[in-house]
Amino acid sequence: MKHGYELIHDFLTKEEHEKYLKTCNRVYNNALQNPNNEHYTWYEDNHLNKIDGAVKFEREFLELASHPILVKRAKEILGIDTNVDIFISKFFPMKPNGGVSTFMHQDNYYFRDNPKKMVSCCVYLQDTYKGNGCLRVAKDSHLNGLIEHDTISEVSGIKWIGDDILSNYEIVDLEFPAPYSVFFHIDSIHGCYTNQSDSTRFSLAWEYVDSTYKLKSNQNHVSYDRTPTL
Repeated sequence: MKHGYELIHDFLTKEEHEKYLKTCNRVYNNALQNPNNEHYTWYEDNHLNKIDGAVKFEREFLELASHPILVKRAKEILGIDTNVDIFISKFFPMKPNGGVSTFMHQDNYYFRDNPKKMVSCCVYLQDTYKGNGCLRVAKDSHLNGLIEHDTISEVSGIKWIGDDILSNYEIVDLEFPAPYSVFFHIDSIHGCYTNQSDSTRFSLAWEYVDSTYKLKSNQNHVSYDRTPTL
């Protein structure tokens, strides 16, 4: 992966894309109507930040994560012939007019595992641009290993990477029409802008992990799901 990330465009047919968009809308609306669920992370003002364990409770999300084009590329990146599992799957609805998903961070900062055994993947089902919260990636940031996350979000209380550190990197905004997928090294610094548009910005994210590898992470946490691909 050049610079620690790569994109795959047009891996879904028009029919598949429409099906998964409908799934996202259904899941999002159901969460708004039935908010009491341990898999849902809520912020103030009825803001659904994310749904953890997305592939476990929604069959069509598991189908999407098991898409043969994505699975094939994940295995190529990891250099394995064995299968891959899906780890830490999340659905980010990015509500209109102020929705957030994640600020700048490294995935591996939170679970601290072997970067040779897993790779991050995001799928964007709606067009992305700066105004609706597109993904941002720091080029070549994976080459420096794990770095300190020195800023605590007032919204989530989670540690992120502050501007002083980010100033050392070239940040690329990934503005593209949907559908597309992004693979990136689990040590790559990435995050999203706030969604300032009048519509949602649906995306899903997970790690692909070598199915023969025993994770170091605490899988008792609700977000640390591990599911075999179909």
